[in-house]
Amino acid sequence: MTIPHASMSRPHGSQLIDVRHLRALDAIGRHQRLATAARDLHCTPSALSHLLSDLERALGLPLVHRDRRPLQLAPAGLRLAACAARVLPAIQQAGDELERLRSGSSGRLFISLECHSCFEWLVPALDEYRVRHPDIEMDLRAGANFDPYPALRDGSVDVVISCDGGAQPGTQADALFRYEVVAVLPPRHPLAGKPALAPADFAAATVITYPVDESRLDLYTRFLGPAGISPQRRRTAELTAMVLQLVASGHGIAALPRWAAAGAEASGSVALRPLGSGVWSQLAVLRRSSDREAVAIDRFVAIARKVSFATLEGITAPRSAPAVRATARSALRRR
Repeated sequence: MTIPHASMSRPHGSQLIDVRHLRALDAIGRHQRLATAARDLHCTPSALSHLLSDLERALGLPLVHRDRRPLQLAPAGLRLAACAARVLPAIQQAGDELERLRSGSSGRLFISLECHSCFEWLVPALDEYRVRHPDIEMDLRAGANFDPYPALRDGSVDVVISCDGGAQPGTQADALFRYEVVAVLPPRHPLAGKPALAPADFAAATVITYPVDESRLDLYTRFLGPAGISPQRRRTAELTAMVLQLVASGHGIAALPRWAAAGAEASGSVALRPLGSGVWSQLAVLRRSSDREAVAIDRFVAIARKVSFATLEGITAPRSAPAVRATARSALRRR
């Protein structure tokens, strides 16, 4: 059987040329001496000559006029040298950018919040991070109707600050700290006379919360829900400061992290009481498992921990990240 001549054709030139060839021709074009070009490339003149000869044989074209002094590039060599002038700087730039990504000195850090009260310490942490790492592009996504977990999975954000503290499938949790969730009351409220509140104390109350589903509120999932208690009325406010103002004005009671309400308690505008024997939660930074070695995220976690313990009252060292709770909150995130 006769094999068609086309199947034995020479490989296309672009398949034969690599970065070594471009660097070699760029060096020869600049120095016009084989020995000097070889020194620039950290190789021997013999190795450089063999590299060019091999490519010339493969291409079927001369690249260098070896009989001329100083050494001159042939037309094919000039074409490749011009290509090298465009390509090599781009390769160098890409390599530099990859190195900055590896070292965490550039890239992006898009953050999403599940915890509404996190602004108390997050803004100072972001300020310090931006000063230390000015080449990192930063963004913050938050809002009552924004579900951060699908955004983390699809790459829209890089980390989620979670008040559940546990890793989701495909994520890694870096625990920041533990905090107590406490009842927030007007100072002269009848319940303020109690050393701690029971779930039944909320049955006839107006409860002021953030505008999120009950499955995302520790008060409901870890205190009222297990006792089968549903407050008489629920009112919402976006900001922690507004929740505190409404409570201080006698419009209802709330449950907040102790550190988020400590300033209002110190000023005498609200009273804080434990929920039962104490309800504790844990704040964590969640990242995709594929980003477990992302230096930019590691540095953010370190700064967030430092700023938190320097500025927040009543927090304690974190425990190991717990398994995902089999609660309505976990079911919400899987949707």
